[in-house]
Amino acid sequence: MKKIKFGFIQGRMTKTPSKKILQYFPQKDWKKEFYNAKKYGFDFIEYFGERKFNKNNPIWNEKNLKEINTLVKKNKLSSYSFCDDFFINQNLNKHKNFIKYYSTISENLSFIGIKIYVLALFEKSLINKKNFKLFVQKLQIISDKLKNKKIKFALETNLETEYMIKLIKLINRKNIYIVYDTGNRLKKHNLQYNEINKLKKYICHFHLKDKNWKDENVVLGTGNVNFQLIFKAIKKINYKGRYTFETNRGVNPTKTMLNNKNHILKIIKQFYN
Repeated sequence: MKKIKFGFIQGRMTKTPSKKILQYFPQKDWKKEFYNAKKYGFDFIEYFGERKFNKNNPIWNEKNLKEINTLVKKNKLSSYSFCDDFFINQNLNKHKNFIKYYSTISENLSFIGIKIYVLALFEKSLINKKNFKLFVQKLQIISDKLKNKKIKFALETNLETEYMIKLIKLINRKNIYIVYDTGNRLKKHNLQYNEINKLKKYICHFHLKDKNWKDENVVLGTGNVNFQLIFKAIKKINYKGRYTFETNRGVNPTKTMLNNKNHILKIIKQFYN
């Protein structure tokens, strides 16, 4: 079996001030996670942009961008993906500095060698079957900015499958894809197997997450996501990409993350041995 490459969302191997906090930028300890990634056998950290602009996030600082490159090289990791939550709290279609924002971020992501940019379209930028056409122009602009830097553009939404495909076709760019989030797209009656098959040519990345029917992010393996069926579908579509753990930290974040990897590897081996 070819080596599966795993990463984790920045901050998920760091304790947070509150158990209720999921997305958390470890402002004081962000460099430590690179050492932990190496120690626990991960291949990359998926950096993220916060809902509220934070000038101390290394993605916005040239000195820190250079530090990322140094830490990646030193720990034999790679810079692979970036997940942007900024437009969850901002309306993508009405943001005044939209062009400047994407001119800057595309340059910075390119500087550290990012291959996939993930855009979360929820809350203030919620995209649904009634309004998805209103997003096309802005998403085309983003796609073009990223294409110039040879970066894939992955949408993260809860759009129904048919509307997801319609949106991608309307955007009509070669670098437009989706990230499939196993938790956010949790469905009853094992419908995720069929969904992954329908979206196969559009999926360029996976976020691994477990949820319960209350839509709560729970420790991986304790929720209602059927990872056996997920990976059965993944094998069927012959997916060759990487996986990011966007998971609940549990009591001990580093131990939980290692358990996550071992749990998923055990499932994967059922299909590839």
